[in-house]
Amino acid sequence: MKSLIFSGILMPFFLVMTTQTPGLAQSETVSAEDVLRKTSQALSGRKTLRYHYHRELNYVSEGILHEMSGACFLDFSSENPVLGFRYQFNSSDMLAVFNGTEQFVCDRKSKTLRVTGQPARRNFESLSFFYDSPVTFRNALPMLLSDASVPKTVQDTVVDAKPFYAVTFTLQQKVIDYLGAYRPITADRSIRYRLLIDKATYLPVEVMQSNNRNQDFTKTRFQYLDATVLPTDSSWYFSSYRNEYKLVNPEDEKLQIIPRGRTAPDWTLPVFDRTTGITLNQLKGKVVLLEFWIRNCGYCVASVPDLNALYNQYKANGFELLGINPHDSKEVIAVFKQKIQPEYPLLYGAQDVAKRYGVGMFPMVVLLDKTGNVLYSGEFKRENVAKLIEENL
Repeated sequence: MKSLIFSGILMPFFLVMTTQTPGLAQSETVSAEDVLRKTSQALSGRKTLRYHYHRELNYVSEGILHEMSGACFLDFSSENPVLGFRYQFNSSDMLAVFNGTEQFVCDRKSKTLRVTGQPARRNFESLSFFYDSPVTFRNALPMLLSDASVPKTVQDTVVDAKPFYAVTFTLQQKVIDYLGAYRPITADRSIRYRLLIDKATYLPVEVMQSNNRNQDFTKTRFQYLDATVLPTDSSWYFSSYRNEYKLVNPEDEKLQIIPRGRTAPDWTLPVFDRTTGITLNQLKGKVVLLEFWIRNCGYCVASVPDLNALYNQYKANGFELLGINPHDSKEVIAVFKQKIQPEYPLLYGAQDVAKRYGVGMFPMVVLLDKTGNVLYSGEFKRENVAKLIEENL
């Protein structure tokens, strides 16, 4: 696979489509249902999608005309239970990323970075770059195909000498929301959708939405790009942007990490790949290093070799090192362990523990003496931590 950092400098949005309505002819070879079924299969069969997105809002009745565009990358291969995929959207105004654990936005104008940990589905339901997008119809088409109350028609058309299907359907007093579910509307109106679908790939390239009450419409267009060109691993981590953007208003910045001299709160946590858990109080008599980490953190990944070295150097002399994960699932931790190969125990389900210790940024470490009191808390610096370990063994 090729790899790149998803560039914030957008290529011109060249789409092989005219702005005029193309000539239409009733298709005599296929039904609308057949076309939509193949489009659904084409969208759901892709593990990744990469495309330029362009949206035009033309609300004549309100005097509103607005356009936006950007580059979008969707990864359906690492399924997330909240959203079903991870994404990057890059425009001249912002970089928006969801890595499966955290959602963050880099504002290019203000040079600020906002992070939301463990976002809920509602955090994604009004993102403008999902409006009438491939995401919308990847989710919506199975629902539409099973809904016999929605009439559907298909016509053949040619745009710039390229053949397309134009599939039209109308919804009564409801619309399709950004993520592909029906949403009722109070106004007494019909919402008409026209999807322009490439006959070669069965992917949608344009969606036109209008209504029966006025001339308002929206139009979204998609120019598909090489989906094997992947964002770099580091581009998924908000920590990769900390030098360029200022972190503002994250909830976790309000937390104060447990100070030196404080007795560490006790806890019991499960251990990955073990049938029994670990209780902190069981480790009294040892010097213990707690490393708080999450999968989608570049610094956490980079720290593993140094942590392995510390663990192997001192573990025979009354030292214990534990990786404490507050957010990620066992499945995510399994991939991390296989790929990054930490040699020390990994504990999970530690969201409450992280809050009690005042940890909101990652990685953070808390070093405890043999009685369970804090010797050091803060960023991981191998030389400093090693010196304290040696002094207290």
